[in-house]
Amino acid sequence: MSPKKEQPSPFFMIFPWGKVAGMLFLAVLGAMFVYRLSETGGIHVTRACLFSMIVAGVAGITGFFAIGKTWGRDVHWVLIGVMIAAAIRLLIGGAGVAIITSFTNVHRSWFVLFLGIYYLAFLAIDTWFALWVLRNCELKDRERKIHDNIWDMFS
Repeated sequence: MSPKKEQPSPFFMIFPWGKVAGMLFLAVLGAMFVYRLSETGGIHVTRACLFSMIVAGVAGITGFFAIGKTWGRDVHWVLIGVMIAAAIRLLIGGAGVAIITSFTNVHRSWFVLFLGIYYLAFLAIDTWFALWVLRNCELKDRERKIHDNIWDMFS
């Protein structure tokens, strides 16, 4: 059995809380801008934007919960948490589309368009977070075996 690779203890302390707060502020500001822009299309567009904002918000918060449950463990667990968050967002988004378009009087095309915009915003935040984790992690037993060889890339 191979030894367990663990993160150094101050990994949690170097988390960029200021950058995350700034990014979430920009996401909320962007959501408000998109909602305000949707008001120019009429009440049916505004209603579709509001419902898609609610579905995307619930999916995003649930996805962040999955990442939070894996935080503080090995880097691979945190990245698995990011993957699980993406899957949760897709499932909740799909269920939201099925429920909202079937049982409410919302314009379907506008709803799916706005849900796609909000999904891409959460996807950008999750991608940034995963790249930040990969860039700032330092595993204790990391071995660099790059010899410009195709077999080393896949092993």
